[in-house]
Amino acid sequence: MAKKDKDSGEKKGGCLGKLFGLIFFLILAGLGAVIYFIAQPQDLSDLGGYSQVSTGEARKPRDIQVALRKAIEGDFSVNLSEEDINLWLEQQLKARQGGELGEWITLKRVWVRLGDGIAEVIIERDVLGHALTTSLFVQVEQRDGDNGVTTEIHLHGGPFHDDFPKLTRGGRFGKVVVPQGFLLIVLADFRKLAETFDPEIELGFQRMARIKIEEDRLILDPQQPTSTGGAF
Repeated sequence: MAKKDKDSGEKKGGCLGKLFGLIFFLILAGLGAVIYFIAQPQDLSDLGGYSQVSTGEARKPRDIQVALRKAIEGDFSVNLSEEDINLWLEQQLKARQGGELGEWITLKRVWVRLGDGIAEVIIERDVLGHALTTSLFVQVEQRDGDNGVTTEIHLHGGPFHDDFPKLTRGGRFGKVVVPQGFLLIVLADFRKLAETFDPEIELGFQRMARIKIEEDRLILDPQQPTSTGGAF
C-alpha cells in the first residue's frame, strides 16, 4: 500500500514538473517573440512624405513656422497635411543622439502619423546599421473657460485592450503596441525632441484657439469660438 502511494506521489510530482516546465517554456517563447517584434521597425511606408524622403526625391517642404505665424497674424486657419509635417521634419531636425552610445546610435528621422483624433510621433534610429522605431500616441484636449480656450496634450491612445479599458495604449516599440507605463523608458528622448521645436509648439498649440487632428490632416485655427449663449 505504501509503495502504491509512493508511486502515485511520484507520478503526480512528475506531471506537475512537466506542467510547470511547459508553462515556463511558453513564457520564454512569448518573451522571445515580443523581443523579436520590438526589434523589428514598424512599417512606415503608409506615412505621408515617406516615399519622397526614402527615395531622395522630396519636394521643398512647406515652412511650417512661417505658415503658423501668418495664420495667427491674419486670424485664419491653417491645414497641415501629414506630408507637409514629415517633409518639414526631415529638413529641420538637427537633434543628435548623445551620451556614451552616441558613436553607435544615431537619430535617423522623426515622423508623424495623423489619425482620427490622435497623432503618433515616431523616432526612427539607426543602431549598428539596423533600424529601430519607438513612438508615442498623442491626443489634444481643449476646454472653454473664462479666459478662453485652454489646450492640454495627453499621452493617451485609447484602451490597450477591450478587456482592460483602464489600461491605456502608450505607443509602439518596434511593431509592438505597449501600455502607457512603458513610455517611461523613452519619454526623456521625446521631451528632448519637443525642446528642439519649442517655437513651433508654442505657435501651433499654445497660441491656436482650436486644434483638430484628422486622418492625414492637422487643422489649427487662432480664432476664438463664438459664444452661443443659450442656444440649443
